Amino acid sequence: MNVRRTATWVVLACLTASPVMAQTTTPALGTQGPHLSLEAAVTEALANAPGLQAAAAQDRAAQWTATAVGRARFGQLDGVLSYSRFQDDQILRPMSKQLFGAQGFLGLPWDRDQIHYGVTFQVPVYTGGRLSSSIRIAALQAEQASLFTEGTRWDIRANTTALYAAVQTLDAVAMALDRSIDALAATHGRLTLMVEQGRRPRLDLLKVEEELEDARGRRAAIEADRTRVGALLLAVMGRDPASPLVVDPLPDLNLTLTPGRSDVASLARATSVVRRAELAAEQSREAVAAARGARLPNVAFRGNLMGNAGLSIGEQLKTWELSVAVTVPVFDGGARAAAAASARELAAAGRAAATRALLDREAQVVEAQARFTAAGDSLKAARARVAAADEAARIELVRYDTGVGTVEDLLRVRAREFAAASALAQARGDQITAAARLNALSEKEIVQ
Repeated sequence: MNVRRTATWVVLACLTASPVMAQTTTPALGTQGPHLSLEAAVTEALANAPGLQAAAAQDRAAQWTATAVGRARFGQLDGVLSYSRFQDDQILRPMSKQLFGAQGFLGLPWDRDQIHYGVTFQVPVYTGGRLSSSIRIAALQAEQASLFTEGTRWDIRANTTALYAAVQTLDAVAMALDRSIDALAATHGRLTLMVEQGRRPRLDLLKVEEELEDARGRRAAIEADRTRVGALLLAVMGRDPASPLVVDPLPDLNLTLTPGRSDVASLARATSVVRRAELAAEQSREAVAAARGARLPNVAFRGNLMGNAGLSIGEQLKTWELSVAVTVPVFDGGARAAAAASARELAAAGRAAATRALLDREAQVVEAQARFTAAGDSLKAARARVAAADEAARIELVRYDTGVGTVEDLLRVRAREFAAASALAQARGDQITAAARLNALSEKEIVQ
């Protein structure tokens, strides 16, 4: 699930709602519970996220696998122990009487109960390059696992930041909503006096009351959205989703790209996704070498040192053996040739996949940079919009109090005032989210 998009959709749903959404007696969102900073949220998420823990475990497993495959070149030493009981009265005794006379084995140091013990070893001498390729493939797989863990860490950082910014945005929208309701409540009080004095029709008062009642219903919706996004954030951090949450207010920042970090190709090529694809292509090339090596002879040095004991007569004998085994593939029905052809095709596919991964990541970085730039422009426009809306609301209130304006004009200007404040909060949250996404795609802190 893309947590960042989920959080953004929640915020957009809240911002497209009606301008008036709360009553003045409702406390601000996120005012109860322990305070949580963005840095602390990211740190907890990186420490407790199950996805990252799974990736780290797979990384460690791949490292151990690479170690195990690499140590295969040192050979293998095993201890052996065997016990045997011969059915000599049925087989050995009749045969021995023909060979050695009437007594047969009775006249020889033979024991039907024997035990054999010792060690055997085998060292690969020449494998046609298959062992070296296997070691290299295991090392590449371990490096891929490490890169996957690093990429997962950046994704969790971006998702946590997006959720945190969504909570901040909802808090800011709620504060703007409360200010708007306070202003409407003051207008309602003045309008009540005007109606009682006969200076304004009761219809104007009913219109304001309708807006307030509608706001009381919508206030619960934005609070529920905030609770839901906060629960997602707490879940990512490994906390109880039902616990209270207080976050920092939205910062008024002007985030910018770090100079010298705008080269899209360089940024994309250094990311874990592209490097993993390149390692996969290199791994497929090693697989081709391993497939070719399967058609070459295999040489191994073997030996054993054994002790042999008869349990009844007490005789013991030590034996040893050294050998060089050479295995030459002669006929396999074309299986090895087909395997080599398959490895070559997989290598071609790996090269194409690496190119595609690079182009896809370049496109994602370009798109993320464009969204970050657009978020910055939207933030500037939102600030100007808030200033204009505040001034328009002040003028319209004076006009209404002097009897020049209408209640419809006043309600519309109040709606625009809240919409401007909400747009400013959304623009600030969007810029933070876009910066986090751009950093995650680049896997560098290129936005500060």
